Amino acid sequence: MNKDNESTYGDNMLGRIERLDHSVFHFLYGRLRNPVFDVLMPFLSIVANRGILQIVLGTAMIIVGFRYDIAKLRNAAYCMLAASASAGVIAEFTVKKVWKRRRPFMVFDDVAAIVNAERLSGRASFPSGHSAGFMAMALSLSIYYPALSPYLIAVGLLGSYSRIYNGVHFPTDVAAGILIGIAAGIVVTRLMMPVLPV
Repeated sequence: MNKDNESTYGDNMLGRIERLDHSVFHFLYGRLRNPVFDVLMPFLSIVANRGILQIVLGTAMIIVGFRYDIAKLRNAAYCMLAASASAGVIAEFTVKKVWKRRRPFMVFDDVAAIVNAERLSGRASFPSGHSAGFMAMALSLSIYYPALSPYLIAVGLLGSYSRIYNGVHFPTDVAAGILIGIAAGIVVTRLMMPVLPV
């Protein structure tokens, strides 16, 4: 049940978009629940908190790259870290500072936040920083390792979906985060590649 009206925007175009967003959220949140996702989705969200996943992965890639003199691996790590950081800054310090959209678990009585409810209740929902970080990582590494791109993008999309499954973001939050991540992953990596040592 919605704690307020179904839409905060009434019957105009924004109201219709919000109602559709709510309907898609309830389908993705409620209809796809299963024991595997009950474990996997919180894990994906938690490991990406504050960019931990990207930092650990990037650090490991740099260490291995130096140890075995693999310049491509080091450069991929530099680009991935820069792209993920850029995506995070855009997602967390632009729209979120202006539009204080509430999260699903704050709007609906039948939605529970599986992760970090207390911390997230004071932070705006749109756009999803986790989704931006996941997709920036996936796109940046896919440019360096195109053969791995299906797997990288699958991880990025699953990580993004985890934010809906865990009850902390609406689909439009995640979609916006994905777009930010894709843009940051491509632009930052393409800008950095020509200037990195080989």
